[in-house]
Amino acid sequence: MLLNKKAHIYQQLVERLFDKCQRIQADNERCVMRVNAIKKTLRRRNFDVEMLKRRLDKHGDNWRSVPMVAPHPKGKTEQKRRGPKPKNKQAPDGGTAPANPTRKPRKQRAKQPQPNLNTTMQQQPHSSIC
Repeated sequence: MLLNKKAHIYQQLVERLFDKCQRIQADNERCVMRVNAIKKTLRRRNFDVEMLKRRLDKHGDNWRSVPMVAPHPKGKTEQKRRGPKPKNKQAPDGGTAPANPTRKPRKQRAKQPQPNLNTTMQQQPHSSIC
């Protein structure tokens, strides 16, 4: 009975290990497919660039003498400012500010009383056309 139990535990461990190996293998295959797709995209891009260079040279365009300028990030010509510079959060004694600085409690708005629709309907006289 003891040997049978050990064999059963061993069999379960082997199955778990095999399943884990299969998951790792599938993940590796996905990574390889992604790398191959990127390589294909890069080859296509390089081909297109070379073709464009040949066509520009064929047409006599003076593109090689134009200085290369790196584009600005996100297509922005200059960095935009977004308001005032944040204040330094240091204590007056030169140390760092406490983690939870004491703040003023927020003011709460008083709730506006909602008109009771039942009472307003009863107060209005009904005009009937007879």
